[in-house]
Amino acid sequence: MKVMNDSKPTLIENLVKSNNVKASQGADVQGKKSGDMADKVELTGRKDEIDRVREKVNATPVVREEKVASLRQAVQTETYNIRGELVAKSLLKSHLLDEIL
Repeated sequence: MKVMNDSKPTLIENLVKSNNVKASQGADVQGKKSGDMADKVELTGRKDEIDRVREKVNATPVVREEKVASLRQAVQTETYNIRGELVAKSLLKSHLLDEIL
């Protein structure tokens, strides 16, 4: 026994139709001229805040000269005392933060 159901489109027909609709919509979007309506992006006041922070970061020296000078003097006078635990802790902390970020 063969059942014929001509009134309902098959799954394949639906997929073909939806692909044709998507293709025609994509052509409409790509075919717009410069005079037609286009999307517009507006930045908020946060841009100014970001610019100010960026300027402060760029103005901050990469090397803190006063700290380097004091450490250099302590090393030269052999008064610089470092605990290995603090170095290891700092290295692990830095490594873990790098892995997370």
